[in-house]
Amino acid sequence: MDILVIGNGFDLAHGLKTSYKDFLEACHKMSLQEPIEGKTDYKKLCDCNLWMKHFITRQKQLGNTWIDLENEIYTVIKKIEKICRQNYLASGKVLTLEKRINDFNILTIEKFLRDTSWGEQLCKDGYINPCNPSYIHFYIQTYQDFVTLLYGQLREFTQAFEQYIIQDVLTQITPTIKYDFSLQPQTGSVHVLSFNYTDTYEKLYKRKSIYADPKSVYVYIHGKASTTEGCNLVLGTHSFYNYLPNDLNENIPVEFNVFKKHNQRHRYGTIEAYQNFLKLLTDPKRVIKPVFHVIGHSLDKTDHKILKHVFLANKNAIINIYYHDEESQERLINNITEIIEEDEVMTKVRLIYQHDEIRGLLRRHENNSI
Repeated sequence: MDILVIGNGFDLAHGLKTSYKDFLEACHKMSLQEPIEGKTDYKKLCDCNLWMKHFITRQKQLGNTWIDLENEIYTVIKKIEKICRQNYLASGKVLTLEKRINDFNILTIEKFLRDTSWGEQLCKDGYINPCNPSYIHFYIQTYQDFVTLLYGQLREFTQAFEQYIIQDVLTQITPTIKYDFSLQPQTGSVHVLSFNYTDTYEKLYKRKSIYADPKSVYVYIHGKASTTEGCNLVLGTHSFYNYLPNDLNENIPVEFNVFKKHNQRHRYGTIEAYQNFLKLLTDPKRVIKPVFHVIGHSLDKTDHKILKHVFLANKNAIINIYYHDEESQERLINNITEIIEEDEVMTKVRLIYQHDEIRGLLRRHENNSI
């Protein structure tokens, strides 16, 4: 059984602007233009969404380094947890944030909460349109209200990202591709476990593949961008502890669990397809020898638990990990070792250059030197 495990690097290898950095840059560019009917109001998003303002600020600080949104979310909720139970969020107050502050950063929220001007109760639903356009007002009554506000703002950001993917990314997927996808499967089908929001593999290779099979299973762990009503995309952080012995500083209250990818997979219904895939992978009535082909996934911390789960579900598994340069090769070795530990790596894992002419998955066309 062959299982293709796809991460964002797969999209990037095909020239698609699917990174969060690409999205932030697009939002900034579009915010300077007049809103287009039927598309996201990027000016409003950049001016009013707390996470967008935070991510843009952090990306500027990082320069050419890509922002790690999942880690940023975790860093923020750890910071917020330490301060938002304090008296800054007194009952019936209205939190006022200046939206034109260029260096806004959620990590400085303590200063905003301490120094802000407080008003009377004005509105219980999100931000309002006050007479002074330089301010955004949020009604905050309780600790839970603040957590709810932050999560609601994150979902607004996620929905905007989904629209960006649909309107600006998926429209760029064309039959003219850079690579020949080459995989010699054990059987007539290849199952796909995707951590992306896009269906790039299906659009480019599914119908052309000599091993295309209607029995192939396609699982989108974090949801799939869709024009249907509602957004099921998972955007959060890795699992964290709510309770630890000795009252360690890593404790985070359960109210923040909505930010966990684990919780969101259940909340937005992406976990069931994965559960069904596991049943196929561990079917006791069949002798199954899974071969995982991991391409474009960094194997980073935010997905460690689910990757460990699937990689170790069947004791016969072999894991082929495809890298694009020497630096990524070293990083992938370290990350896979953290996930399944050194003994399992020694017996199961093989590192392969993704453009290798014999073993690589993405072989360049003869007339393509990119």
